[in-house]
Amino acid sequence: MPIAIACPRAVLALCLCLPLVLPSAARAGVTRVEIADRTTIPGPAFAEVGAYERLRGRFHGELDPAHPMNAAIVDLALAPRNARGMVEYVADLDLLKPVDLARGNGAILYDVNNRGNKRVLIDFNDAPGNNDPARREDLGNGFLMRQGFVVVWSGWIAGLPATGNALRIEVPAAPGLEQMVWDELLPNERNALRFPLSFPVSGFAGEGTDRSRVRLTRQLRNGDVPVTIDPTEWTFTGERGIALTGGRAFDMGVLYRVTYPAANPPVSGIGFAATRDLLSFLRHEASEANPLAGGVKRVLGYGASQSGRYLRDFTWRGFNEDEAGRRVFDAINPHISAARLFLDHRFAQPVRMTTLGFGFVGFPDTTFPFAYQEERDPYSARHDGILSRCTARGNCPKVVHTTTGTEYWQSGASLVTTDPRGERDAVLPPTVRVYHIAGTQHVPGATMPPGVCALPPNTVDARPVQRALLMAMDRWVAEGLAPPASRYPRLADRTLVPMARWQFPALPGVQRPVAPSPKGRFDYGPDFARGVFARVPPEPLPGDYPVRVPQVDRDGNEIAGVRVPEQAVPIATTTGWAVRGAASGNPGELCYLDGSQVPFLRRADQRRDARDPRPALAERYASPLQYVGRVRAEAERLRDQGYLLGEDVERAVRKAEQVRW
Repeated sequence: MPIAIACPRAVLALCLCLPLVLPSAARAGVTRVEIADRTTIPGPAFAEVGAYERLRGRFHGELDPAHPMNAAIVDLALAPRNARGMVEYVADLDLLKPVDLARGNGAILYDVNNRGNKRVLIDFNDAPGNNDPARREDLGNGFLMRQGFVVVWSGWIAGLPATGNALRIEVPAAPGLEQMVWDELLPNERNALRFPLSFPVSGFAGEGTDRSRVRLTRQLRNGDVPVTIDPTEWTFTGERGIALTGGRAFDMGVLYRVTYPAANPPVSGIGFAATRDLLSFLRHEASEANPLAGGVKRVLGYGASQSGRYLRDFTWRGFNEDEAGRRVFDAINPHISAARLFLDHRFAQPVRMTTLGFGFVGFPDTTFPFAYQEERDPYSARHDGILSRCTARGNCPKVVHTTTGTEYWQSGASLVTTDPRGERDAVLPPTVRVYHIAGTQHVPGATMPPGVCALPPNTVDARPVQRALLMAMDRWVAEGLAPPASRYPRLADRTLVPMARWQFPALPGVQRPVAPSPKGRFDYGPDFARGVFARVPPEPLPGDYPVRVPQVDRDGNEIAGVRVPEQAVPIATTTGWAVRGAASGNPGELCYLDGSQVPFLRRADQRRDARDPRPALAERYASPLQYVGRVRAEAERLRDQGYLLGEDVERAVRKAEQVRW
């Protein structure tokens, strides 16, 4: 049985604890938990649940490379081992729980951190971004606390810098291995002077490094043939960076790529096992060593964007089963995530895309399968789905998949609900729900630097719908109550269409996107199934997986999905796509992760003069009071259907009352 330590309960106090000595009988799994501090969150209690406390520390674990549940971890068998023949790791742990655990709802909500950053308080509590939630105001509106969830975070990404309270994990490297790798950079500012690399250049010796094995290229668009930059035109800035000579900046809006040798890869796939074993420990360990002992009835997982891809890949790779054969997550909510993750590979890059742009073609997280149900790949004839392995083992989580318009344009989200040829709507498994939150963009607020996108970002907020669906997911697990029906664009009713049939109106000053980002195919070499790349960068293959986009109404607003009140009773055209502006370099390309917002004009004469085909506000609503009334009616309808909570009805009305006319 795994052994951990426990701290005596502390109220408004700091508790420092030392690890217990492990008995010789300890086996693989979580072997030790170190709680560095334990403090009660100051301020008012949370209704019936009471006060919350925060526990922070680290947990130690070890993995048996011979265990069948660890066989999928790339290079685990090549990592150094301890005296018991196990591979060790240590990861950060952070959790929020009711001081009186019995007053909680019995559910862990595990927030898969995004590049080391906590997201769940932002996405459900409307809290400001903060990796150190120690004060009452850091918990936002307190939604998750009022519901009684235990919120758990842990590190899973190897190699993150120890800054900004990022959640980290330390894993061993597989010594002696070398492989060619590649990085991409798309500058979104005019003073990009350094190209950071994900790994040290193997054999680095300053300017004496063998440059014949390092190649820097540039290209304007994904489909262009890369142009090699002469080695005399660039220089090293240490073993993990490249700069152009003469102090020149990299050109804004141009896609650069570096191919280079790297050695001693971290065993990054341990991140999956660390999450698995931590949650199994917190749920099943009955001793006082477990700070949640006896208080966990179910485990839910939430992940947004990168971390949602983590949940999809975690499930696909078979990690939703612990070493004792027990289910890990009872339900998962992958949000704004249509692909999988570049994690369980040799020289993995799970934090790629830190520089945002239209590039990043050929990374392996966009490979088949895309859908939850099993489908046939038309190119390889292979049958697979995100839930194929767990279906065979009988331990699948329930799935509540939520998405915005951005993922249809930039991540191929249509392939989650169609066949791989984009010709028919798929039949979702009975344990899967898919909800498109219409008229929204990837995250609230702008992602790209000011001025890069041609139009202001979309401000429609998806989070009210997310709150309702989280509670529906929890009831689905706890009580067996089915959530609301899936709502997403479909081919059958022509709310999901090929680009050629997309009917966006001609709006003055608005450039339409040329096409959604493609789902291409690539040849990574003969060892790709083992997580090893022999062709770097990979070679494009003929054919792709057709991507479809949501159809829009005469205003340019998406027709299908859950239409939040401010989109169903609109005052603007709000999209999940944006294009790069004229001054951003490469204008017209998709502006990564942002949507757009084009307000309606106020009066009919204004919109006629502007040749705007959309009815003006005065033509839609007799008065601001009528507008607010229609927002209330729409919010109440969504509440009655299960897509909105009562508290968010009132929030929607207050927001409508603040609209300036």
